[in-house]
Amino acid sequence: MADYRSVPPQALEPFTARVFEGLGAPPDVAATVAGHLVRANLSGHDSHGVLRIPQYTGWIDAGHLKPAARPEVVSRRGATLLVDAGYGFGQFATRYTLEQAMEVARELGVASAVIRNTNHIGRLGEYGERAAAQGMVAIVTVGAAGPGIGGATPFGGAARFLGTNPWSIGIPRGEHGAGGDLPSDDAPPFLMDFATTVVAEGKVRVYRAKHDALPPGCIVDKDGNPSTDPEEFYGGGMLLPFGGHKGYGLGLASALLGGLAAIGQPEPSMAGAAGPPEGPSEGDRTGGVFMVVVDPNAFGDATQYAASMGKVTEAAKRVPPAPGVDTVLVPGEPEARTRAQRTRDGIALPDDTWAAIAEVAARVGVEMPPTR
Repeated sequence: MADYRSVPPQALEPFTARVFEGLGAPPDVAATVAGHLVRANLSGHDSHGVLRIPQYTGWIDAGHLKPAARPEVVSRRGATLLVDAGYGFGQFATRYTLEQAMEVARELGVASAVIRNTNHIGRLGEYGERAAAQGMVAIVTVGAAGPGIGGATPFGGAARFLGTNPWSIGIPRGEHGAGGDLPSDDAPPFLMDFATTVVAEGKVRVYRAKHDALPPGCIVDKDGNPSTDPEEFYGGGMLLPFGGHKGYGLGLASALLGGLAAIGQPEPSMAGAAGPPEGPSEGDRTGGVFMVVVDPNAFGDATQYAASMGKVTEAAKRVPPAPGVDTVLVPGEPEARTRAQRTRDGIALPDDTWAAIAEVAARVGVEMPPTR
């Protein structure tokens, strides 16, 4: 078992921003990425938090990630947008694209956008939360598929072919706080956010940093044999799709929808979903970010819609709990509860993660934040 140290989020976020500035990101890009990572930690998704700092640093060193790059809309046709991230930070590019798509949705009722040439876009739930804060509905997925892609194998397969290819749906409910940056944790939106593998690759990183065994059924080793050792995954093993063919189908669909961003590109970037691909391509890889944003005002009164969704989800919470369960929760509430607890108590980071971050901080001359 690993030892931990607790870091106040109020100190961790500006520290992380300074690190990314030291690595070449402009202040606004660095602040956006830092805020995203720390909010992921606060939400209980440590797999998408500051643990990623050393990984992103390696990508910058290798030329896969250009920290100063800015996204741009390269085409708009009606309610559709194509955004090129320029191989910059995925969190910044996806937030920018979401904001552009929401503007189009306010005008036309719905918008669809794809992003090409991006890097890891972080915790998808962040984008659903931001859309819901504006009273919008958002569906976001990022996927990649092809030989040598990602760390997941298809159902029935024994070789890497897919990223974790997650999906997220955010829906306002109750007091959605239209016009705010993020919804209140006292009234969180409905938020579905999951990988199409049993666990995301980042979760394997977390177990590795904690020196813990994975639950059975998450990974297989390089030969396709069941394993619970995180090191087996990084030795060529594979993530398994959740629900067998169901997770595989959702994961492949994510990549094929993301492939809208790859049309006409000789070698599309897959890093948004799966990290830089391994080995040469023969045109048999595809992937990208795909999102749809809907303004409920196109169908009636958005406030009434959010209030109605609030009543339905509150009714779900009144379902009698099963033995051993305190209460039924609505998707999105666990993250809100964890944010309240971690904002108060701090973010616990394993010593291995802390040491890896400290190496990057020392390299760019940034002092480590205080710990509790």
